[in-house]
Amino acid sequence: MNRPERERNYRRGSPMKAEGVLDLKRITAEVAARHGMLVRQDDPAMLLVTMNEVVLQQVVGSIEARMAEIVADIEAGLRSVQYEASQNIEREARKAGIAVREEIQKDIDAGRLHARELIVELNRTYSRSAVRRWVAVGVIAASGLLVLGVTLGVLLARVWK
Repeated sequence: MNRPERERNYRRGSPMKAEGVLDLKRITAEVAARHGMLVRQDDPAMLLVTMNEVVLQQVVGSIEARMAEIVADIEAGLRSVQYEASQNIEREARKAGIAVREEIQKDIDAGRLHARELIVELNRTYSRSAVRRWVAVGVIAASGLLVLGVTLGVLLARVWK
């Protein structure tokens, strides 16, 4: 019986004191009140009461020791389960992290491919417009040279005549 239980029993009229030692005066008063018999402290019946107290103390002590072992086993089991749970959570978090990293890498690769396609398309478009621009510049330059040639030809033909 732990201390709070003993104190509660003592307050309710239990013959046990809070420290776990019998209050023999209280026991004799209780016997007299309930059974109408006067039992003195040196009566042989009190020997049985003391023996019962010693036996109860031993039994309670062994129960408390066993309960302490059970509590220690439960705590060890809980620590073991907690450790296993944390290991499982850590393992699953790693797996999730790896999966997220793989998905991000796939997105990055897809983005690179799309960017590469855009660059190729842009180069193609730029190449076509650049070719058209140079063709236009060439046609204008050729036209200019043609006009210059014809003008020089006409001028020279007049000068030599």
